Amino acid sequence: MGTIEYKYNYESSILNRDSLTKNKPFKSEFRYDYLNYQSRFFGVDTITYYYSGKLGKCISQINDDEIFQCEDYRFQTDSIISFKVYETEEKIMGYNCRIIEWQGKYFYNIFYVSTDLKIATGTYKDHLSYNWKFYGEKTGGGLILKSEHRFKNYTMKGIVVNIKGEDDYFKALIVDNKNFEINCK
Repeated sequence: MGTIEYKYNYESSILNRDSLTKNKPFKSEFRYDYLNYQSRFFGVDTITYYYSGKLGKCISQINDDEIFQCEDYRFQTDSIISFKVYETEEKIMGYNCRIIEWQGKYFYNIFYVSTDLKIATGTYKDHLSYNWKFYGEKTGGGLILKSEHRFKNYTMKGIVVNIKGEDDYFKALIVDNKNFEINCK
């Protein structure tokens, strides 16, 4: 359980890098406990995703608007075309890593995941959307320390900049549970 902060940069041979950097998230905060997670991306707009492992659903919010969108994460949104998991000598913030790469229908991912720090199985076991269950199972829940998402026109690269462990009473979700009831009917 804990809070992880990431920073991002962008590359493209087609799009203007300054425009990408200005319009895409420049950092994020990922909070997780035994069953839930909250992922907040900071940019021109701040988008927050609140995932309930109990429900298998996620509500998202733009900025501090009181409008939430619900998505059922128990359904597959992408397919795995190919993948590989392999060891690396690289350490990130002193942590040993392994790498998982996979080609999905919509983009290519490379994650450097910790072999020591893990996220709870409850945060991914029913989370089929965006290949989260796939990643969790193939890496044993290894915490993502570095990422690369290759989209059609640009690449988004992330790196962990802070890791804070929490006690057993830590709650990942900073949102009223009524928002799930109201928005996920």
